[in-house]
Amino acid sequence: MFNTEQFWKKRFLQYLKESRSYLKYMFNDHLVIVMIFLLSGLALTYQNWLQVVPTTFPYAVLMGIILALLLTRGGIRTFLKEPDIVFLLPLEEKLKPYIKKSFLFSIALESYFLLIVFGVSVPLYLKVTGAASQSVLVILIMLIGVKSWNLWMSWIMGFYTDKRVRYYDHGIRLIINFTLIYLLFTGANLAYIIAVMIIMLLMLVYFQQTIKNMTWKWEYLINEETKRAQLFYRVANLFVDVPGLKEKVKRRKWLDSILSIISYKQDNSYLYLYTRTFLRSGDYFGLFLRLLVIGVVLLNFLPVGYGTYIVPLFVLYLTAFQLVPMWRYHYNKLWLNLYPLSKEQQYKSFLSLLLSVLIVQTFILSLIVAITATFTHFIIVLIGGIAFSYLYVQYSAKKRVQSI
Repeated sequence: MFNTEQFWKKRFLQYLKESRSYLKYMFNDHLVIVMIFLLSGLALTYQNWLQVVPTTFPYAVLMGIILALLLTRGGIRTFLKEPDIVFLLPLEEKLKPYIKKSFLFSIALESYFLLIVFGVSVPLYLKVTGAASQSVLVILIMLIGVKSWNLWMSWIMGFYTDKRVRYYDHGIRLIINFTLIYLLFTGANLAYIIAVMIIMLLMLVYFQQTIKNMTWKWEYLINEETKRAQLFYRVANLFVDVPGLKEKVKRRKWLDSILSIISYKQDNSYLYLYTRTFLRSGDYFGLFLRLLVIGVVLLNFLPVGYGTYIVPLFVLYLTAFQLVPMWRYHYNKLWLNLYPLSKEQQYKSFLSLLLSVLIVQTFILSLIVAITATFTHFIIVLIGGIAFSYLYVQYSAKKRVQSI
């Protein structure tokens, strides 16, 4: 007889075992030490900034946007796999306890990241609003409640086949989440907050009733679970080979002009190959952009000081460290052996691309420093970034590539 309890426990333990096997490689001693130094520097800068931050700082708007995005994103981790559509389809009615357990686990997992973000902002919240520390606990409880509402609404939307319904739902929930967070942080009248919560409750009740006669959309659920798993695999693949990773290639036509910069000759074969890989394959270009955006945001919000020098170096280090595994992308492709080029030329081309990416990143971050700080800071960050990029590529990255 099918045991829902044992089945969920088995799937959960499989997920836990797989996650741990990759996390031990991702959080290696080298990265942990860098993170400790960086977080210590950012914490000190944050503490000094809190002493001078004006009470007019738009905390409610900023946190409203950040927390609304975190509240809206995500869904229930079902741990469903492709064969389940055949073997579990007849047991759909018996799987309700399974989904409840997945729902509770998802609340705990998603709330963890949500509370970290809010926890970091608590000192700023108390400083700007002058609110009592007791109000923090109330907000924490409300955030977990709102996150639970978002997760269940996301599950309900999975019953609809029309993608537009899910898009509209996502947009509406984003607006509602922002409105509620903004009202909370601005100390608005309790009646307004209650009104928003009533709207949320009515939405939940209405859509819960509409799906009563609907069945699970197994293809959609499995596809969503696969996307979440692949996201983790892509991150883990930056540190260690992941057999379960399914690489995706995106055209990104707007970046084709970059490829035209590389002159057409035999010696540039590997350079063209790796440049094309960086722009189109996997998540390498997305990683470069995300780290760059994080660096730009930090440079704009942190006061001029040590953070002005630490942030660019940290962004460059993470970019370089996580792009080195791109060297393995074509590792098992035998057709590369047809290239009439030496292994040394392959090393040289890959490292040349890595250095170019870091220099572009250095230049962009330096321009932000020129806007937010002084010309002296701009020169120091520019020269320091280029020097760091060259030394890292020539010594650390080169050594790692040759050892792979």
